[in-house]
Amino acid sequence: MTIKEQAYRAHALLRASGVASLTRSHVHELLAAAVGYPSLAAFQYDAAWCNVRFSLTGIVPDAVTLRSRCRDLGLPAEEGERAVETLPQFLYDLGYAPVRFDALIAAFDDHEDEPDWQEWVWIHVVKSMNGTYGLNFEDQRLLLEGLEAAARRGVPAAHLAIAKLLESDATLSEDEEGRVRRQVKREGMGTSPFVSFTDVEANIMRVYEKHRHHLLAAARGGDLRALVETADRYGDPAILERVPSDEMDPISMAAIAQEHGDGERLRYWLTIAAREGDIDAMRALILDPDESVEQAWVWMHLSGLLGHDLGQDRHVAINEDGTLYDWDIGGAAYVGGEDGINLNPLPIDADLVARQAAERLFAPIQRRTRPEFNAERNSRTLALR
Repeated sequence: MTIKEQAYRAHALLRASGVASLTRSHVHELLAAAVGYPSLAAFQYDAAWCNVRFSLTGIVPDAVTLRSRCRDLGLPAEEGERAVETLPQFLYDLGYAPVRFDALIAAFDDHEDEPDWQEWVWIHVVKSMNGTYGLNFEDQRLLLEGLEAAARRGVPAAHLAIAKLLESDATLSEDEEGRVRRQVKREGMGTSPFVSFTDVEANIMRVYEKHRHHLLAAARGGDLRALVETADRYGDPAILERVPSDEMDPISMAAIAQEHGDGERLRYWLTIAAREGDIDAMRALILDPDESVEQAWVWMHLSGLLGHDLGQDRHVAINEDGTLYDWDIGGAAYVGGEDGINLNPLPIDADLVARQAAERLFAPIQRRTRPEFNAERNSRTLALR
C-alpha cells in the first residue's frame, strides 16, 4: 500500500461514515493531524510514513490536533467529530506508522539514552533494513520515498537520516578517505552529486556517493550533528563558524581548529576544555607562549587539584611501539611519559590569586562529576604538543 492508497482508503472510510465534504488532499492533512502535526507541511519537514503497522508503535492518535485541523479545513462540526472518531481507528486497523527523522538518526546511532530514541524504530525499521548481506531496501520503500522527498525539499534531518542509514555500507579505503579529506580541506565544504536509492540498488558501489551527498547536504543545511561528522570524516571546517554551544565537544573542536591553523579558535576551545577539567588542554595552554604566566599558573594549580599536577614528572617504562612495558615478559624497555612543566614562580600575592581562581574552576567540576571523571578525561590524548 502506497501513501496515495492509504489516503484513498481513509477517504473512502470517512465518506462511508458520513464525512461527505472532505477532499482527497484534505485527507493527507487530517492523517498528519491525527499523529500530532498542525499541517501536512509540518509533518513532511519532520517525519515520513514507513512500512510498519501503526498498531506496533504505541503511538496514540492526537484527537485535539485532529479536531482543530478539521475546523481549519472548514468541515461542519458534525463531520469533524465523525472524522475524529474514524481516523484513529483507521490508523490502528490499516494505517502506516509515522517515523520522525530524529528518531531514525537516534536509532541508527544506537543511542538509547537520547530523548528521540524509540524502541519500535530500532526493532521494526533499523534492524529490518540491515540484513545479513547489507541493506534491505525492499521492506521500507515507503520510508525511502519519504526521506528522499524531504531531502529534495532541503530538510537537513532527512539528509542526515539517509546518511545514517547508509553509513555502515559507505566505507572507503584509507587512501581514498585521505584523498577526499584533502579535497574538502583544500576547497572548503565539498559537494557531491545526487544518487538515488534506485541507483544504489542497481550498483551498490554508488552507496558511498549517496552517503557523501546527503551528509554534506545535511551539513550545508546547518545540522550540527552533520557538521560534527563532516569535520571528523572530511576535515570540514564549517563547524568552526557556528556559534559555540554545549553540543560541541571542546576537544574535537580544538583538533579541527588546529588542523586548519585557526589559532584563535584553537585557544578558545582549549580554554573551554580546560575549564571542564581536561588535563591535556591545560598542558597545551600552559605551553602556549601567548598564555600569560598568571593564567598558566591557574591551569597548573587546577591540574594539581584534579590529581594530575602538570609540574611533576610522569615517566613510565614502555615498549618500542609506545605500549606499556610488561616486566613479566621482559625485553628492551624505553622511557615514556612526560616531563613536568617548569614555570617561573609568581610573587606570593599573585600566586594566591591564581590558586583562588583555580579553586573557583575546580568547584563546579567537582560538583558535576563522579570520581571516575578525571581518569576518563585525562586518558584522552590530544596531539596538541
